[in-house]
Amino acid sequence: MSVVVIGGGLSGLFIALAIVERGGGEVVVLDKAVRPGGVAGTIERDGFVLEQAVGSMTLPHPDLSPLLDMIGVEMRVVSPEASARHLFTGGRLVELRASPGVLLAPVVSWRARLRVLLEVWQRDGQPDGEETLAAFFERHFGREAGGLIAWLLASGVFAGDPRRLSVRAAFPRLAALETEDGSLLRGAMRLRRRRARGLPRPGLHYPAAGMTGLAEAAARFLGSRYRGGFAVDVVRRDGDLWVVQGPEERRAESVVIATHPHDAAALVDDELGSHLRRAVTAPVAVVGLGGRGPDVIPNGFGALVGPGEELGILGILFESSYAPERAPDDSWLIKIILGGATGPAIVDDDRLAERAQSEAEHVLGGRLDRSFVEVVRHTRGIPQYEVGHERWLSDLGDLLAARPGLHLTGWGYRSIGITQLATEARAMAANLFP
Repeated sequence: MSVVVIGGGLSGLFIALAIVERGGGEVVVLDKAVRPGGVAGTIERDGFVLEQAVGSMTLPHPDLSPLLDMIGVEMRVVSPEASARHLFTGGRLVELRASPGVLLAPVVSWRARLRVLLEVWQRDGQPDGEETLAAFFERHFGREAGGLIAWLLASGVFAGDPRRLSVRAAFPRLAALETEDGSLLRGAMRLRRRRARGLPRPGLHYPAAGMTGLAEAAARFLGSRYRGGFAVDVVRRDGDLWVVQGPEERRAESVVIATHPHDAAALVDDELGSHLRRAVTAPVAVVGLGGRGPDVIPNGFGALVGPGEELGILGILFESSYAPERAPDDSWLIKIILGGATGPAIVDDDRLAERAQSEAEHVLGGRLDRSFVEVVRHTRGIPQYEVGHERWLSDLGDLLAARPGLHLTGWGYRSIGITQLATEARAMAANLFP
């Protein structure tokens, strides 16, 4: 079978790698950009290394690890001390223990912590229909602790609003725990007991050559099966084959579009395109700040800003803390996230950088004398799996059923994390080449 993959981001690259891994037929990745990787890219300047989007992943992983091993990417592990998370709440920075310890952290009242412990005996029935992330956690852990954990998950993963995200669409594993165990805490304890002894515990890793290096390693491995600088204009059906029209015409039995849904909408027919344009996204901006001198960055992975703090930033990643190579000696580097579904409008770059620095200084409690600044705007933004997303996916499935051989994948549909993208890629490869 011949397969054309449109989009050279991580999702498209993973699809092609998974097809090659299975010994599948002819596959080629077409990407309008010359550099592979999509939104995942590395900016290097003056000794600072800034990841403009995601910069780390959890390994080992049953689907991602084999793909990374296949292309020979060097991964570096984040020490447990440098993987600590922080929360800025009540005007102070608090270190959080690993989940579910976050639910018992001293950022909620003792009554709220007692309510968390009582969740083990909860027997409440699941409500009919889709439930928001906030309602789900408040039902399990009470308004105070449940509202906080819902905010942390929504903000940290989706830059989203927990009052709008669908728990089944955005965090299906959490919804499954309730279905299987009734209690989230009982489910978490069952999974911990079931973990095979002797296997390494998953931990944070980052690519030694950056995310650009990871994507370039994938493209090198694919060789002639990767075509950069190939802007696709339209995808249409012609008899038993799909035609991909661009600088040249490509024909294939199957086409996988691995781009943002709004970008995919411009390539397909009007009916399917109209449906794809209804995908909900939230624009975000990344501000990288670095400098020399006293380091006011705590040891750890980063900090999220809690609800009600009246700040425009969603969180800060301590880049030079968990990945020291990302800053020169005696220097620091942080990555600040703004915007999202609950954030303010993203203004011009200078004002954005000034606001990011001022609010970061407030969170960290010290002056940041910067010599490096970089602003990256993700105008397409992060997909939002809000209530109604499952119905949108179901209707999308019906539309694709009428277009056999056409597939859509990527973080706009069911998978937003890197490990999830790898899992979806290997599942799609197995479906195409059973």
